[in-house]
Amino acid sequence: MSATSEIAIPQSAEDIAPSWVQQVLQKDLPGVSITDVHVKGSISQGEGFMSDIIAFDAVGIRNGASQRYSLVAKLTDFERPLTMIKQWSKDFQIRMETTEVKFYSNAIPELLSVAIPSYEIKSMPRDEDDDSQPPVDSLKFLPKCYFAATDPSSMVSVRVMENLKAQGFSIKAGSQSLNREEMMLTAGALAQLHGLSHRLELRAGVPLPEKCDWMIVRRSDIQAVLKDFAVGRYLTGVKEFAAVFPDQTDLIARLEKLYMKIRPMEDDPRPKVLSHADCYINNIMIKYAEDVPTDVRLVDWQTLRCVPLTYDLTLLFLCNAGWDVFHNHRDAILAHYHHKLMETLGTNESPGLRSYTLEQLKADFKADCLNGVFNRFIRLMVLPADPDLLKILQEIQEWGSI
Repeated sequence: MSATSEIAIPQSAEDIAPSWVQQVLQKDLPGVSITDVHVKGSISQGEGFMSDIIAFDAVGIRNGASQRYSLVAKLTDFERPLTMIKQWSKDFQIRMETTEVKFYSNAIPELLSVAIPSYEIKSMPRDEDDDSQPPVDSLKFLPKCYFAATDPSSMVSVRVMENLKAQGFSIKAGSQSLNREEMMLTAGALAQLHGLSHRLELRAGVPLPEKCDWMIVRRSDIQAVLKDFAVGRYLTGVKEFAAVFPDQTDLIARLEKLYMKIRPMEDDPRPKVLSHADCYINNIMIKYAEDVPTDVRLVDWQTLRCVPLTYDLTLLFLCNAGWDVFHNHRDAILAHYHHKLMETLGTNESPGLRSYTLEQLKADFKADCLNGVFNRFIRLMVLPADPDLLKILQEIQEWGSI
């Protein structure tokens, strides 16, 4: 293993041993003793560009009781040959991976420090001896992370997280659209992320982009990516759309020029929040009880950005919603998001986003939908053009946005 300050970073699955896992868990589970580790192997080879996600179970004892922890280790080898989006430089992809490490190790503790305990935690007394209960020091929008670090000398990194699949979370198969209830859950998760990051900015008295200067995507990065990859991918997507709907000549002509209207949202004067910026179907894991969605987690945090909150929302709708949800349930979902945002912000802070009305949110969503359209066409290889997309685009065109 490669050692950093205190806990070593494994080079491979063979390094995931009981003594190491015990070190990783001690901070959150003091007194735990790990006696055995069962490594199940890679469950998402190549996920995260240069990473393998290794599933393993840790068996041990805590407070005199036997315990079993289902975990994953996301191992990144920065020397691995590039296999995805080769147009991006090696340095850019390395910085994407280290951004996720810093998000878990730097940002999450700070977000937790300003979090308002949810009503679920308030109403459910925590038994310190019961490891089956949700930990108080966790956030509802992402998996619990026990350890995240990078070793600059060996160019490897690791994130040890709870195994969401073992808890019943899954990604919808076949790039299916999210239904109303699934969209509600996801919008609520984004509201917590956005609200807590805004609370953090108010408490710190430092603009969020300055406080989170470790993030991968800054204005210079965006310009490089737009030039080298995103615009080309977008225009290819427009051609694919035109092949499916050749009779939509006016709409296609408008779409061909749309990318020229896109400006970096980092330059937008509106309040910025910490945004996932890649919230589409492959990064949304949902838990069900008898086919009813009950919980959601967002994964893959390499492309974090500080931008207005509508960036995530337009991407959420354009990349995950079908026509019925977009047309008939959009207002209800945005209202739910707004309610959760206000709930997360609390009542004892400076005005900030607390003065942001639901009507302003709806208006900004319509005005910013160009970003969602752009992101959808970039992903047309995974989210093919269909009649629902056509209807959504026609409605946005009616708003005057396209």
